[in-house]
Amino acid sequence: MARAYGPLCDNMNHRRANSPFAHCVQCGQVVNERLTGGRCEEAQHAQARRRQLTYCPDCGRQLILPR
Repeated sequence: MARAYGPLCDNMNHRRANSPFAHCVQCGQVVNERLTGGRCEEAQHAQARRRQLTYCPDCGRQLILPR
């Protein structure tokens, strides 16, 4: 769920009661606490980078550095 003071970005997953992702792909913040705790393989991160996701939706790790 989103923090009490609001999300860091305008991604709609912050507003969903049951987001299909553990972390926001734009800011990395937890959006669904029930899905957190998973470990990712580098192949999953490579696939997420190809989809141009800034953060991993499963573990929240930053995948693409800002310019």
